Amino acid sequence: MSEEPDSLDLALDDCLQHAAGEGILLGDMLGRLGRSSFCFASLLLAVPFVQPFSLGPLTMMCGLALIAVGWQMGTGRERPALPAAAARLRIHGKGWCAVLRFCKRLLAFCRKFTRPRFKSWVSGPRGDRFIGWLILTGGALIVVPAANLPLNNTLPALMVVFACIGWLERDGLMTIISVAWGVTTLLYFAAVIVTVFFFGTQVSAWIAGIFK
Repeated sequence: MSEEPDSLDLALDDCLQHAAGEGILLGDMLGRLGRSSFCFASLLLAVPFVQPFSLGPLTMMCGLALIAVGWQMGTGRERPALPAAAARLRIHGKGWCAVLRFCKRLLAFCRKFTRPRFKSWVSGPRGDRFIGWLILTGGALIVVPAANLPLNNTLPALMVVFACIGWLERDGLMTIISVAWGVTTLLYFAAVIVTVFFFGTQVSAWIAGIFK
């Protein structure tokens, strides 16, 4: 078994070096990271969606991968086994290098205000299960078919990102923020559904009135 990195920073540096060169398969990369691979993989899969644009077919693949990772973490697996398509995803090229650098900057920024607190939220089997279900829920919300909505992927991606940061930094407050992003996502989708239903009904009534 290969030696695991001493920290997530070393793992990110190692992955960035590979991505800038010949690349590395996501499945192979996770094999180096031990239990932290759950949140590391989820962070990598979610970060590309922290922007307002649709990523097309990548949305479904990454969302399903997040669901799989969250399920396995939530059910007590030691390491994630990704779907074959996701495991063969090659971390390579300028796009993934930008994602990895963003992860490094994000963690560095978060460490300005994160610290170990509310550790019961992120420690032990109970904390692992909780984070796993947050990741699964975020992945499920990402795959909701709402491609024309602004921020439809951004909000659940933030839910996953904060859940992962909470676990990696042992900061339960970040998981509370993750839950808040999840609630915000659900309220956003609910508001859109209600708006579409309301205006759809009004438009239908208006058209019916014209042709009476």
